[in-house]
Amino acid sequence: MTTHIQARRQADWRQGWILVFAGFLPVMAIIALTPTLPTLMAHFKDVPNPQLMIPLLITAPSACIALFAPGAGLITDRVGRRNLMLWAMALYGVGGFIPMFIDNFWAVVAGRVVIGIGEAAVLTVANTLMADYFDEKERHKWLMLQGMVGSILGSVTIACSGYLASLGWQWPFVVYGIAFPILVASWFYLYEPQARSAAQLEQAARAPAGRFPYWVAICICAVTIVLGIIYYVQVIHFSVLLKELGVSDPKSIGLAMAIPSIGVPIGSVLFKLTARYGAGTQIALVFLGYCVGLTGIGLAPDYKIALGFAFIQQLANGIIIPALIAWTQSKFAFEHRGRGMGWWASSFFAAQFVSPAFVNMARGQFGGLQPAFVVFGVIAGVCALFAVLARIRAVPPAVAATSNP
Repeated sequence: MTTHIQARRQADWRQGWILVFAGFLPVMAIIALTPTLPTLMAHFKDVPNPQLMIPLLITAPSACIALFAPGAGLITDRVGRRNLMLWAMALYGVGGFIPMFIDNFWAVVAGRVVIGIGEAAVLTVANTLMADYFDEKERHKWLMLQGMVGSILGSVTIACSGYLASLGWQWPFVVYGIAFPILVASWFYLYEPQARSAAQLEQAARAPAGRFPYWVAICICAVTIVLGIIYYVQVIHFSVLLKELGVSDPKSIGLAMAIPSIGVPIGSVLFKLTARYGAGTQIALVFLGYCVGLTGIGLAPDYKIALGFAFIQQLANGIIIPALIAWTQSKFAFEHRGRGMGWWASSFFAAQFVSPAFVNMARGQFGGLQPAFVVFGVIAGVCALFAVLARIRAVPPAVAATSNP
């Protein structure tokens, strides 16, 4: 009887907001230490090859997501969502606090690995639970809010980390304590999904249970990796390009980069407005935005024009992550959803690592960073064309006949 009652439980705003904030934890693991890089390098200056090792502290959690997210997805499908989520957030918080008590470089590295393992599970389970709890229309709303709130929280986190770094190298790690109140809220309000609504059962008919759909997962991962590589071109290299265009002061570079980032929350709203046209249309729109944005940045004669095109790029950035998540959620049945979301998370964060290598390759081949931006803009344009053609071919004949009597 208890199981029957629990199975019919309906998620509401409490579960939605918990998942929105939980989804920000993996992003915070990286950006919270970005302003503290000079402080960390000064403190650990005696570490062998600090120019390489210290930045690895920042990116180590992303490597863990790429490595461990598929395993986290498999576990959550086999043993359940809620308990894994709780343990993962506890790991995240503990890993974040390790440097507050141990002044040792390798202890900090260990803490970053612990955070990474925790966030691999948090990211995978949070996106899985969002699909378990809410039907498609509600998911789109929460994904939009996740994009908007994540952008705002990202700016607040960077500002707080910069201030805390002025107090000492260890203090920025305090921000990871936000995992503990989210953990408490999750303990009280997250529940193990036991059954699906009528809308979710209808979706299951489109993504039937049975064997794991490897071909679907491979297609999603391939599209995600291509989009992820292009996504990070501007995110990682724009500050260097601004310096090449004459913005030399670090404070001015930071301000200049903040201006186009306004496009991210606007892009999240555009995701919600365009969701009714399907993931294929949204992906084509994003590729078009990347084509215009990256090509414009690469051809810009000065930083002011580059900022305008960077805004277009950021609009596309605001659309693509919720669009990819929603697309992945819709392609896997309840029994395979965790594994599918794990594959997606692994692909997106793997793209973060390979993107700089591709940019450096294009930079050397075509004679500079701006030409490299143009190259990726052209690639995005070609991908946009393929996405449009694929979308046209996907239109059912009955629909085509109706629209063309």
